[in-house]
Amino acid sequence: LKENGAQILKTMGYEYIPPEETKVLKLIEDISIARIGAVTFTSPPAARELFKIASQHGLNESLLTSLNRGVIVVAIGPSTRKALEENDVHVDVMPTMYKMGSMIKSLCDYLDNEGSPKMQKSF
Repeated sequence: LKENGAQILKTMGYEYIPPEETKVLKLIEDISIARIGAVTFTSPPAARELFKIASQHGLNESLLTSLNRGVIVVAIGPSTRKALEENDVHVDVMPTMYKMGSMIKSLCDYLDNEGSPKMQKSF
C-alpha cells in the first residue's frame, strides 16, 4: 500500500482498561458462593485479569472449582475460550458467530436444551 502512496494508520480495535480490583473481588466472591449462575467472557484480557486478581488474593482454587462445577461459562469466541482453557476452565457455551447477541442467544439455547445441569448441581 505504501508503494502506491497510501498512508498507513495503526489503530486498536478496542482498548482494554482493567477493572477496579474491589469489583473483581466481589465478582469472585459471588461466583464462589453460587450467587451467579452464568458468567460471560467477552475478551481474553478480561479472562486473564480475573484469574490474575484471584491468584493475587489466594482465591484461584475456589474460583476454578465454582466455574467448573456450578457456573455456566460462556466465551464469545475462540481466543477468549483459549484464555479460559489456559486457566483450566471448561467453557460450556461459545457461539458460532462471535458477537454479543449471538453469545446471549447461545446461552439461552443452552439453558433451554441442557436444563442448566451445572446450576442444578450447585444448589
